[in-house]
Amino acid sequence: MSTLYKNGRLPDKGWPVEKGDGFKNIKNVAVLEMRKGAKALQWMLIFSIMTLFWSCNKDELDLTIDPAMQEYFDRFQFEGAARGVTVDYTASRIQAYFAIIGQSGVIGQCAHSETEENKVIIDQDYWATATDLEKEFVIFHELGHCVLNREHLDSSDNQGNCVSIMTSGTGSCHINYTVSTRKALLDELFQ
Repeated sequence: MSTLYKNGRLPDKGWPVEKGDGFKNIKNVAVLEMRKGAKALQWMLIFSIMTLFWSCNKDELDLTIDPAMQEYFDRFQFEGAARGVTVDYTASRIQAYFAIIGQSGVIGQCAHSETEENKVIIDQDYWATATDLEKEFVIFHELGHCVLNREHLDSSDNQGNCVSIMTSGTGSCHINYTVSTRKALLDELFQ
């Protein structure tokens, strides 16, 4: 609340003011306003300390998914639901972001932790040149680890193609994730 004081300064004893000129008798108003201001400042300080305390709570996890990946996370959730699997990223404690992965040939990682969020990390250089299906493949593979708790599976069919999205990429099977093989590979992923 803003207070207007006559002549721009506080009175020594208050002023008798005529009723019709828009002022009121403000004897002791300065003291009252200071008390109100101190009380408001006290509440603001308490609120700030409480906010700081809660924001530093280690139990609260940062479950951020990079916006460029969100479409693929939504697809994974949709494909799981279509196969009767509920995908809950909050319960799975998922965080996802891009980084430069220094290991040769590694395009994605899922870092599990009992005490912190599970991290899906995608190599930013790979992502910059990947097709839509390649992006979907790597996200679905890492979510297979982080959400579905799947391990690598390097089995192959009669033609040598991988039978699972969960291939390590270092096995002898050939990754053949296409529009025509997508449904069968997703059925296997969510089984």
